[in-house]
Amino acid sequence: MFRSFKLKFGLYSVALSGALLLGFSLFFLQMIHRIGIDRTDRELRALVEANIRRTQPRNHWQRFDGSLKTLYGDDAARQFVLKVVDNSGEVLFASPQWPAEASGLKFPAPVTARAEVPAEETRPRPFDQPQKQRPPAPPPLEISGPGFTTVGNWRVMAIRNPEITLFLGMNLEPLNAEVLRFRNALLLAGPVALLLMIAVGWLLALLALRPVRTIAGTVGNITARNLDRRISVTRADHEFRQLVTLINQMLDRLESSFKQAVRFSADAAHELKTPLTILQGELENALQAAADGSADQRTYKELLDEVQRLKSIIRKLLLLAQADSGQMALSKETVNLTHLIEAVGEDIQTLAPGLAVQPELQPDVQVMADPDLLNQVIQNLASNAVKFCRGESPVILSLKTEGGRAVLRISNRGETIPPEERGRVFERFYRANKSRNRSIDGAGLGLSLAREIARAHGGTLELEDSAADWTVFCLTLPLLYKL
Repeated sequence: MFRSFKLKFGLYSVALSGALLLGFSLFFLQMIHRIGIDRTDRELRALVEANIRRTQPRNHWQRFDGSLKTLYGDDAARQFVLKVVDNSGEVLFASPQWPAEASGLKFPAPVTARAEVPAEETRPRPFDQPQKQRPPAPPPLEISGPGFTTVGNWRVMAIRNPEITLFLGMNLEPLNAEVLRFRNALLLAGPVALLLMIAVGWLLALLALRPVRTIAGTVGNITARNLDRRISVTRADHEFRQLVTLINQMLDRLESSFKQAVRFSADAAHELKTPLTILQGELENALQAAADGSADQRTYKELLDEVQRLKSIIRKLLLLAQADSGQMALSKETVNLTHLIEAVGEDIQTLAPGLAVQPELQPDVQVMADPDLLNQVIQNLASNAVKFCRGESPVILSLKTEGGRAVLRISNRGETIPPEERGRVFERFYRANKSRNRSIDGAGLGLSLAREIARAHGGTLELEDSAADWTVFCLTLPLLYKL
């Protein structure tokens, strides 16, 4: 599962996007809180700026607390707390709800800012009309601060002048509730965003792998019969053009090598036919001239059998070479498959009189095929069944029609083909371990040739079963439909 590039691409995309989303969410929440704190600090300073710069009577701060209630309504008692202390430490005013944890707050002395008299009040105005002299306004008091700190759910500002130290706190519960709403919204939107990222990552992976699927689909459809197919370079993306070019060059080399091998097999088979025919003729003449029962006669007979075996191998190799090149010549005609199998059954009983043949044939099953090549396929399957049949168990020949196809099954009881060798029974020159001896005739080409002939007729040949000592080969061919 984790070998999937699409899955890895999707996981990497989600992990990266999720990390970015989490980082952005944390930064966003922190910025919201920081902006809210800065807004609160500015509001606190604006509320007391004018009052702290002048000398105020002792009861002023109680009125100031009342003005906050007038300004902010009944919620002012829950939003603000006020505490004013003179230089002697006497508390001039303290809100009833002043938080106990803020009672001992002491801020370090900040940089002192000296207030200046506005220039417009000291600059002479020669063109003004004479007015009644008013006493000059007292200069603003010097202030220190403000300083800010957070105590529980309160944001507290401390500011002082030469007469008093003023503490004004603002409730942070509305700000915290606002931040909490944003956090909950992000928690709800986060999984949805991750799911969208997974879908988008998967879609991007599919789009990114589309050229690879095209390449794989083209290469997967290339067989020995269509090695001339190539992958289009003009429609390939720039990043895949080098890969496509290399694959096409590899296919060029494979096609050239395969054609050379096919030509060699065909040429070798043709070249060997003539000397083997001559050798066969000479051995037949020598066999006839030898004395009956002599050692020479036995030697010539063994040599003649080997020549016949070589000619059979060469004939099969020639047919396989033609099949590989797609040039197997078929002389198709209507063939009554039922009659053909009946004849094969009679041949089996003639060659192996002690072997029972059990025909289960549907009558009058007709196919369009080359009768000689089709007979070669059935003879090959039947001879294998006879060779490897155990004892007197029957060879079963079953023929029926299924889904517009003729289905022939040839079964025999014998040595079970091991599972690791079942996929190799159709390989050329391959013979199972227990059959690799000269006592059982064959070169390991019969099944491979039979399957190629079946394919040339639009059919299939498969090892259907090899269990419980039964081996079943299944041949299917298209039925002949009469209009």
